[in-house]
Amino acid sequence: MKRILLLTDFSDTARNAAMYALKMFENEKVYFDLLNAYDLEFSGSPYIMQVKEELAEESLKGLKNELSLLHRRFPNARVELASRFGSLLDVVQNEITEFKPELIVMGCRGETALENFLLGSNAYEVVKNINAAILVVPKHAKFKKPDKIVFATDLKDLKVDEVVEPLRDLSHHFHADLMFVNVMEDDYVNRLEAENKIASHFEGLNLSFNFIEGEDVSNGILKFMDDNDADIVTLVRHNESFFERLFHPSVTKKMVLHPEHPMLILHDEA
Repeated sequence: MKRILLLTDFSDTARNAAMYALKMFENEKVYFDLLNAYDLEFSGSPYIMQVKEELAEESLKGLKNELSLLHRRFPNARVELASRFGSLLDVVQNEITEFKPELIVMGCRGETALENFLLGSNAYEVVKNINAAILVVPKHAKFKKPDKIVFATDLKDLKVDEVVEPLRDLSHHFHADLMFVNVMEDDYVNRLEAENKIASHFEGLNLSFNFIEGEDVSNGILKFMDDNDADIVTLVRHNESFFERLFHPSVTKKMVLHPEHPMLILHDEA
């Protein structure tokens, strides 16, 4: 059975992301793990054990409250609670090692997903350091069946086919069109050969290949998504220069993503 990790800090943003995921997968057999990580900012206090116990109590109390709110909307959802001590990155990495979730879901507070990342947020740290499929849900996003999914790509082939399994699953489940958008223009690429290699990972899906011209990558992706009424954008983090270009502050401020567009980030081997 599929396993999905929901990250929460008990904020409205995190709750919305969890609701989005439960709605997205409500007709599938899925185990959800609702995870809260709590940590101490100082370690020299003589009352450290007492403080840690209080934090643990607050974490579990918060998780039970979140579960109650989620079950009001989705009473049949299978949700396990996970309260873990440690930094968010360490806790998430341990969960991946032990339980191997197919997907991590988290919210972000910024008006756009990437705008939020550049503020040094937890979302950006997770995306940057955790090698797993991550669905980032902007704070005002409401789930609608994805009919079109945009895949922003540099047309470089994937080293590991399993990397795109979450995207394949989504596309097949919702019968979504997969629209590849080439946002690179620096390197010469044999387009036909590159397209055929990428297409081989997505047999049985309706694919299209598109190209964005000009240096304004952010507005190019945004305009393409709006023009084509796309619902989700996907990135593969296997090319550092490509990824960092999209995450550059000057690009981000121009809104790479519409506030209501979630982003699926996949991690290929370096």
